[in-house]
Amino acid sequence: MFYLKRIFVLTLLVLIPINIFAEIQYVYMKDGRILKGEVLHQSAFKIRFRSADGKEEEILKSAIRRITFKNPETKEPPKQEKIEKPDPVLEAKLKVEEEENLKKVKEAKVTEQKTKSILSDRHSFEILGGIGRSSYESQVANFHRNVEQYGSILGGNGGFFYNSPDRKDSDAKTINLRYTWKRVIAELGGSHLNSLESVNNFGTIVYPDLSGSTTVTQAAFTPGVPYHTISYKQINAQISYTAYSKSGLEIRPILGYYKVWQKGKDDSTYELSPKNPANTDAVDWTIKYGTSFSDYLSGPSVGAALEYKWKEKWETRWEFQKQFLHGNSIYTRDQIAYLVGSFFEERAALNNQWKVNSQSISGKLIYHWKDSVFFWTGFQYSKLTYKMEHFGGDLDLGGSPLGAYVTTELIQSLTQGLAGNSVAKAIYIGAGYSLDLSKKETQ
Repeated sequence: MFYLKRIFVLTLLVLIPINIFAEIQYVYMKDGRILKGEVLHQSAFKIRFRSADGKEEEILKSAIRRITFKNPETKEPPKQEKIEKPDPVLEAKLKVEEEENLKKVKEAKVTEQKTKSILSDRHSFEILGGIGRSSYESQVANFHRNVEQYGSILGGNGGFFYNSPDRKDSDAKTINLRYTWKRVIAELGGSHLNSLESVNNFGTIVYPDLSGSTTVTQAAFTPGVPYHTISYKQINAQISYTAYSKSGLEIRPILGYYKVWQKGKDDSTYELSPKNPANTDAVDWTIKYGTSFSDYLSGPSVGAALEYKWKEKWETRWEFQKQFLHGNSIYTRDQIAYLVGSFFEERAALNNQWKVNSQSISGKLIYHWKDSVFFWTGFQYSKLTYKMEHFGGDLDLGGSPLGAYVTTELIQSLTQGLAGNSVAKAIYIGAGYSLDLSKKETQ
């Protein structure tokens, strides 16, 4: 009986299909299908698959997303995440950082709104003045002295040559009116800069001797030259608009118009021309030497202004401008020679037209003492670069009219490169008064 049972069990095992012991596999395709069946074998690029209904096929591995033994309909129990115990120190630090970031964002918004409010509400009038020291070098005087030297060389009738000028600083003063309405600022200002200059000269004079039969050429020089004043004046009107404003910083483009006057006069220089003792027909001469020049220029300007305010009471103002100027200059030279109660006078004059490109920079440091009163210190720098447009004048070169004309044209061609730069520099200290018109409007 026992053997009959064992034979029955073995028979059942033989009759049951083997593949019920094979584990079902699930092939997830890239096109979204899920195939249920058995992977019979595989190579490097494909698999041999038999589906649950017994159908066999080859499938490329490049079309398969993955193969699992898991039924896609079976849901896995949710994973329990490990809950870490919070670190109180770290949480406090993160909280402080978050609060600081929020505070910064809030302060930035408040500052931006405050700036917009200030720009939209501001309405004021300001006047400031200052005094200081200045240094000024005139291209006009330098140019005409060089032209005179060319005339002395080419004229062949005597003439003078000049040493480099000796200069000293002198007084300067400035005033400025400023009207502010919202983002627009209009200004009217002027400056007067002076400098002291002394120029030694030497050369020769030519004159007929006492007999009248021949001419005498003898040396002449200045025994000592006192300083004389040369001055630079400018008036400018401009308007600017606040294009950028943030955290006390303000940037504005500028449009303006400039007028510039330069002048100088020296009528206290004497030249001595002692006679040659060997020439009994020669005489001693005392020559009073006088020169004067004036220069007038005008034209538009463009530039930018940068202002920065901090700690409520301090402010800096910077301006960078370029001027496009045109104008003319006049230069005269007088020589009065004294001899035995009588005198002889000679004059030369030049009148030239110029095109001038000028650059200027100025800066101010301001301390607001009270609501309306402030003190300031600052500087001004201007450089004017000249280019001759027309040369003209009355040069006493001697000779025939044709010869004088040719000589004049020659001087003009030779002196084109002599046009240089005028430079004006000054430092100031001053005070100002500001009237807030917006307060009057709200009252």
